[in-house]
Amino acid sequence: MKILLDHNLDRRLKPYFDEHNVSTTQENGWSDLVNGELLRMAEAARYKVIVTADSNIKSQKNIGGRSISILVLRSFNNRLTTHVEMVDDIKIALDQILDGEIVEVFHPDFAGKKPLQ
Repeated sequence: MKILLDHNLDRRLKPYFDEHNVSTTQENGWSDLVNGELLRMAEAARYKVIVTADSNIKSQKNIGGRSISILVLRSFNNRLTTHVEMVDDIKIALDQILDGEIVEVFHPDFAGKKPLQ
């Protein structure tokens, strides 16, 4: 599966998904693209999933009917170690995600709790 890691994720997360074809927005020169433009570019480049920590993206964009999906990582911080703890759940979500779907994966310590602002 062709996966794009958003600029708000640590690029060192990439090797944890070596069974997929993973690139980063930085590698593509897309770090400064806003959500709508990023979705268009990623879809045109035939990415199947954008993985992001931007929890607001689900309220900003309607992606129904698109060939690309969004996987949102929800945790108290954006540290690599925190996201590595979520890798097994992320892999399950990647196996189950459908085209045009937005799916959230919660860190175990985050589920049911209000995030720090």
